[in-house]
Amino acid sequence: MTAAWLRALALIAAGTIAATLIGELDQAPSAIAVALLLGLAASPLVHLGEASPVPTVGKLSLRTGVVLLGFRITIDDITGLGAPTLAMAVAVSVTVLMATIWMTRRFRIGQRLGTLLGVGSAICGASAVAAAGTTIEASDEDTAYAIATVTLIGTFATFTLPAIGVWIGLGDRDLGIWIGMMVHDVGQVVAASTTIGDTALTAAVPVKLMRVLLLVAVLAILASSSLAKAESDDPGDRPSGVQRVRGLVPGFVGLFLLASIVSSTGVIPDRLAEIASDVERVLFTAALFAIGVAVHLPTLRRIGPRPAVTSAVVWCAACATTAVVLRA
Repeated sequence: MTAAWLRALALIAAGTIAATLIGELDQAPSAIAVALLLGLAASPLVHLGEASPVPTVGKLSLRTGVVLLGFRITIDDITGLGAPTLAMAVAVSVTVLMATIWMTRRFRIGQRLGTLLGVGSAICGASAVAAAGTTIEASDEDTAYAIATVTLIGTFATFTLPAIGVWIGLGDRDLGIWIGMMVHDVGQVVAASTTIGDTALTAAVPVKLMRVLLLVAVLAILASSSLAKAESDDPGDRPSGVQRVRGLVPGFVGLFLLASIVSSTGVIPDRLAEIASDVERVLFTAALFAIGVAVHLPTLRRIGPRPAVTSAVVWCAACATTAVVLRA
């Protein structure tokens, strides 16, 4: 192993440990969000060369984390919600995704950034943004911006939606469903629904997992779209049929789906599933720190607040609409 790889691994390990320790403090953001912030703070101090392996390590950590994310999902947990609730969860996610992409295009925000914001809001926050970013080869700046945006919205939702739900008269189960549909990160969903009670928690988590499961289809569609755009006019440069099929579903997405299927069979011991979940969080934390370190901050500042405001407006509209439906 070369000195460059050793330096990259040491840097990412230090950032991951620091983010994990800070994330365990009371009232602190999740370790994933902290890792991104630490990476951004370290970016001006760490001068990465073009040949630095930091982005490579980050991408590998990210894709492995996405695979392990599949072990959180069991089909029984999701189907237990009932068809109407599942249909509503899918409809809300698809609507938020399409509305965000449409709004960002209307305001001439970059297509990749708009897609990342939509995926983060519709699916599962930072982890979905990171997975989509590596699928469509988005820039580190766009990925970091989208992660920061959905993390802020998700944090706001964690503290406000339980109180708002009680105020407008939602029952515990409906409030749990609302939280599962509108809060971005899985950890944030657990934190928000726990403040209401077990009924809200047992409704919120399966709804959230249903949204996470949609990540498979979304990533496959994005991969197909990215592949089509990358095609050359030269027939000799176009991918073969086998390559095209592989391109529709990247390897890590296929493994993510396989992990979900295996988890649903019940053959994975609970302790092993817990270990996989812990490793997943560590890998996501490492990946987000690597993304932050590799970001060019002046580019991030030039993006401006408009994409974040657009994403927030779509999210607020979706929150209001779903609340009205659940109260009906």
